[in-house]
Amino acid sequence: MKNPYENKAEEHFWKLAVAARPLAGLRPIPAKRFRLTSADLIATAGSCFAQHVSTHIRKCGLARFLQTEEVRPDQPPFSALYGNIYTTRQLAHLMEESLGDRRPADLAWLRPDGRLVDALRPSVFAEGFVDEAALRAARQAHIVAVRKLLSECTVFVFTLGLTEAWVSHRDGTVYPIAPGVVAAPSKPASYGFRNFRYEEVRDDLESFVARLKALNPYARLVLTVSPVPLTATYTDEHVLVATTHSKAILRAVCSDVTANHDHVYYFPSYEIIAGHASRGLYFADNLRTVKAEGVAHVMSVFEETYCAGSAP
Repeated sequence: MKNPYENKAEEHFWKLAVAARPLAGLRPIPAKRFRLTSADLIATAGSCFAQHVSTHIRKCGLARFLQTEEVRPDQPPFSALYGNIYTTRQLAHLMEESLGDRRPADLAWLRPDGRLVDALRPSVFAEGFVDEAALRAARQAHIVAVRKLLSECTVFVFTLGLTEAWVSHRDGTVYPIAPGVVAAPSKPASYGFRNFRYEEVRDDLESFVARLKALNPYARLVLTVSPVPLTATYTDEHVLVATTHSKAILRAVCSDVTANHDHVYYFPSYEIIAGHASRGLYFADNLRTVKAEGVAHVMSVFEETYCAGSAP
């Protein structure tokens, strides 16, 4: 019997594809991919690492970067003013809200300086809001912009960041940060911690995929996982263990959902930054912040994977 691996290319062997290569030569090009053209409109969302993707796409002209709200230099450079979206539940809720199927009960949280913040995007407006009417008016404009973005994009890039979240007991709304970190709700006891399980993360992402397909049949979805570890965990586990648990679930969900849909793709930014080959060199001294060299490596592989002229 012949060795079934003998006709495999060198990228399928650890020694040849990883151990024997210099870090800059690591090119984990996914087998399932497509090619971008100048007609494509790319929208981005997700965790803080997704901001690097947004910034690079806008600078390098891979395709047209779709932005449906004006973003100031001091605001996260996403396609709309939603700030960081860490969990798939938060993404699913934003989709529902844009379709008119969800209206969060509690949005206005109070900062120590007396200003109000939109609790679903607490760090987007540094100046805050003077009253709840102004806050809700800004959110309504935002939701219109999100609906436009989801309807018009040809590629939606989403970076999954966390499984841990804080949830309203009133209506199940998921928030990007815990009550009390930036601002506080009027009834703190109405919120609780939640660490989403694999099935929940998968089902939330599948829900988003289905709704996006119905709204925008030709849009493709590119999934990535943030390599940035948790700042803190509210579980009883060590933060290193909690981080591994979270990233493992997110990475497995990406594979499952990608396998289920022809128009959903996975891009291995997580593996490039946090994998064995990097030996931690792409992290700053705090072991969380991704260095510019790491982002450049990720985006060079992104261009090689999706740009016109590369093999489909």
